[in-house]
Amino acid sequence: MRALVLNELLAYFRHEKKRILIAMLGIAIGVLSLVLMDSISGAMSRKIESELGRMGGSLIMLLPGEIRSIGHRRIRLSKYTTLKPSDIEAIRKILLVKDVSAFKQKGVPVQTVINSSTLVVKGVEPDYSTILDYSLSSGRTIFQRDLETFSKIALIGAKVADEFFRGNPVGQTIYLSGMPFRVAGVMAKRGSFSNEDFDEVILVPLTTHMKVLENVDYLDGAVIVARDRGVLQKTMGDIQKLLLKRHGKKDFTVSTYQELQSTTSKTLHLFSVLSRVVASIAFSVGTLGILAIMALSIYERILEIAIKRVTGARKKDIFLQFLTESMILSIVGSGAGIVISVLLALTVQFLARWPFFLPWKTAFVSILLSMLIGIVSGLYPAMQALEFEPKAILHLFEEG
Repeated sequence: MRALVLNELLAYFRHEKKRILIAMLGIAIGVLSLVLMDSISGAMSRKIESELGRMGGSLIMLLPGEIRSIGHRRIRLSKYTTLKPSDIEAIRKILLVKDVSAFKQKGVPVQTVINSSTLVVKGVEPDYSTILDYSLSSGRTIFQRDLETFSKIALIGAKVADEFFRGNPVGQTIYLSGMPFRVAGVMAKRGSFSNEDFDEVILVPLTTHMKVLENVDYLDGAVIVARDRGVLQKTMGDIQKLLLKRHGKKDFTVSTYQELQSTTSKTLHLFSVLSRVVASIAFSVGTLGILAIMALSIYERILEIAIKRVTGARKKDIFLQFLTESMILSIVGSGAGIVISVLLALTVQFLARWPFFLPWKTAFVSILLSMLIGIVSGLYPAMQALEFEPKAILHLFEEG
């Protein structure tokens, strides 16, 4: 029976190629838009996470005041000096928090014997390098004893090492705000993410920055790692509740590191929404197309239906024939959409040098959705086919 249905559909396809292709086109475009957009957004997300490092998907940013991301810049709408080291110690005790490092930063004059400029110097805790996935190319990192003794040491990025020193900078002196700091380590090349250049960085012990470089008792923020990506939002909620209780007002911003560093996540969300809108329109057009084609084919195949009924075919057989044909059109259309979307996705990912990603779950859902569309769009034509009385039809053809 199935082979017979397929042969009849192929015969109809040979005579009505344009109609059939147009009917399948809507389904193919719907599947194409879903799978392709999810492939691109998934690859972009993986690229962002690789740029952020191992902890990228679990990173939380805590900043005092109200911060907004506009373009690739962070805009501070309000500023407070209420975030203190004691707040960070309280955050460490939250069960869902895996790691945390407070920081203080300021643009200061930086000078060596071969260069001078103004760069942002950041005071950090020992875990900061691990959280942001820095690795050393030479020297050592910042230890807890450096914070306890207010050590004047600095870790510098690869770009700073190239521009401010000749040879190995470890052990040499760099002047920050006119004060000598010994270079303890040089970090390996890392690249940049959004507006942050990880290679143009100078890290010093947090206590040294607060007391020696600025002489203040407040922080400029903290980077926090949730225990698991699945509890990221819950962790952010717990941090907000804790700080609201301690401060009595919302004088801080808690967000994911990715959201505050760029608008990429918002772009991805908009991209996803638009792809689903396009897919919905395309699926609707495809449904109507298959419905119209199948309804039209009934009137063109009246004699075929009558002969089958007279020769023993049941109403159930006629019903299943047209329903099956409708499903075949939908599935073939979705299959074509998936193949084209995969080829396009691989091409885009290769040219953009993004990580390889294909949304197999979306592809599977698209096939199921296409089957459902085939059933829905085939029900009406299949029921219409049952209304014709074979004897009356044959009688009309005899008279003709």
